[in-house]
Amino acid sequence: MRTEATIEEWKKLYEAATRIRDLEPWDLLWDMDIIGIRVGKEPENTVFYSILGKGGECYGIAVYEGYDAFNSYLMLTMHEKMNLSAEYAMFNQKNLTCYWGNREELSEKQRKIVKELGYKYRGKNNWLYFLSCEPGYYPYNLNRDEVIRMAEHLENLETAFTYYKETDVHIDFEGGNMFSFAYSEDKKTWHYGEEPLPFTCYSFGNLMITDEELIGELSKCPKGTYSLEADVRPMGVAVSDKKYDKPANPAMSILTDADTGMIISFDMNEPDEDAMVGLAELVIGFICKAGVPKEIRVSNVIVEAVLEQICETCKIKLRRVKHLKGIDGFWMTMRQYQ
Repeated sequence: MRTEATIEEWKKLYEAATRIRDLEPWDLLWDMDIIGIRVGKEPENTVFYSILGKGGECYGIAVYEGYDAFNSYLMLTMHEKMNLSAEYAMFNQKNLTCYWGNREELSEKQRKIVKELGYKYRGKNNWLYFLSCEPGYYPYNLNRDEVIRMAEHLENLETAFTYYKETDVHIDFEGGNMFSFAYSEDKKTWHYGEEPLPFTCYSFGNLMITDEELIGELSKCPKGTYSLEADVRPMGVAVSDKKYDKPANPAMSILTDADTGMIISFDMNEPDEDAMVGLAELVIGFICKAGVPKEIRVSNVIVEAVLEQICETCKIKLRRVKHLKGIDGFWMTMRQYQ
């Protein structure tokens, strides 16, 4: 059940963000110059901050809570190298973000909060608003728990950036380091300085099938003559439903015939379902019904890793290509009706 923040909780958040704006951290930091703030000794509890606006186009702060969220940030920074679309990387972000944008970017609810707080923004890149980004869902206004957490994150950033600015500490950001600010558990003491990022490349896992009976069945399936294309793509639309606390942005698992472009199967995944697992299930279902394809084409390393075990088991050639013509054509047709 979604719970909305009180106006007093929103006020605390807006006040913290407004103080950050006065510090103008984007004058000193690029979006890849990471600040890491930790309370306590556990590295996994680090909150990572990416400062937006050095180029002067859009000011903001993206907050990544923990290693899993930070991994989504690295997906965004590396999406071109991995041949992922910017849209795929953006819709798989896991963060809380504040932006200073234009009035038309705010939803009616966000404008109502601004008005109730008494802020009177004018002009370009001055309207403050917040978004929660989570894979499977469309970017949406913060709930109560997120408002409270974001206020604390920005208060911590205010302290950390003040130390960064006033002490003029040198951080080798390009060398894979971050500015680290660590509090004790009671937040009465702290230390700061340079630390290496926990990892600097996007981490993706292989999908491992542990059902030995299924593996045995797959290895015995007859050989076919098909070549397939396989991919996962977020719809990029907000889907409202009473069963969701916020609008969903479903990801579609897609399988096509690589030679004809014909759609073999596709599945619209629920927000909390793993679309990559859904894709593997489509491939397994096809193999069990139609036989083992001679080749499966994918466009990125994430899908490749998901299908690797299946292809090794069935002796299928797994080939990474720049474009998936059949799926791209299907996707363009779908977009015309959105």
